[in-house]
Amino acid sequence: MITVLGTLATCSIIFLFHILARLSEKFGSVLRMPAYYKWYYLAEVLTGVATLAHLMQASTYLAQSAASPVEPGTLFKPTSLAFTLTFYHLPLVIAVTIGLFITWRYWGWLITDRNK
Repeated sequence: MITVLGTLATCSIIFLFHILARLSEKFGSVLRMPAYYKWYYLAEVLTGVATLAHLMQASTYLAQSAASPVEPGTLFKPTSLAFTLTFYHLPLVIAVTIGLFITWRYWGWLITDRNK
């Protein structure tokens, strides 16, 4: 159950980036801003990589729980720490950071008062 919810969480981040990209595209075209919204698509791809890594990890863990004891593996086996950091955490951190900066660039005026 947790595996499905984790996958839905990363898929919802992809959906959020897509909505923000479309809204920012329209907003930026009205204000004639540079096309920063295209960075959201890179964030979507990186979040997709993290989602696939999460699914690979989940399927490996489920297969191991059904099988006999864990055999020694390689460095980038889906259950290793290096795999988790490289293909799940790092792309997700980069994607969320990109999303944060681009969102601030387009929508920061909602929080700050630029008239002062």
